[in-house]
Amino acid sequence: MSPRPLRTVALLGRDTGLAVLRDALFDNQRIDLAEVFTHGKLPKAEGGGPRTELAIYRAMCAERGVPLTVLDLPEAQRVEDYLPEELDLMVVLSWRFILNPAALRRPKVGGINLHRGELPKYAGAEPVRRAIEAGETRTAITAHTMIAEVDMGLEIARVWLDMPPLSAGASSADHAETVKKRLLGLYAPLARLAIDAVSS
Repeated sequence: MSPRPLRTVALLGRDTGLAVLRDALFDNQRIDLAEVFTHGKLPKAEGGGPRTELAIYRAMCAERGVPLTVLDLPEAQRVEDYLPEELDLMVVLSWRFILNPAALRRPKVGGINLHRGELPKYAGAEPVRRAIEAGETRTAITAHTMIAEVDMGLEIARVWLDMPPLSAGASSADHAETVKKRLLGLYAPLARLAIDAVSS
């Protein structure tokens, strides 16, 4: 007899979150996707306007009959107030706020975060740019368990991408944006690997 699907919520942002939702969470027999959370506004550093991908989140969730909750400041900082009581797993990618211990304790199995960088070496912000500036020839996306210390949970799975060298005259920030686009197709396979690992 196969184990029951894990009752799951996803805290997702940006196009990376859309890729994981479409290709790793929908139609995944290992999970019962109970709810999706996302942000409606960009950070102030990016203008603070509405997120262009929000309409796609709304359409995808409506088509599948999965509730979508849009949270920005200050509610997004206390996502635990909005999580279902019965919860096994949380999948997190591009969520702008550090989760409180109360949120991390809610899922019985735990939380999976997908970090765009090699851990623990490139924990924190701008891991791709930092790897480029350090002269790395490849970068990673790391799936890890979520604990109170940000990006410090146990590694579950990792995928690698070779990076072309920084061209003369190009900025590390611009090169990082190019690499991030090449990473997009790797998020969903990594999410599936991580979900398989924690559910088996």
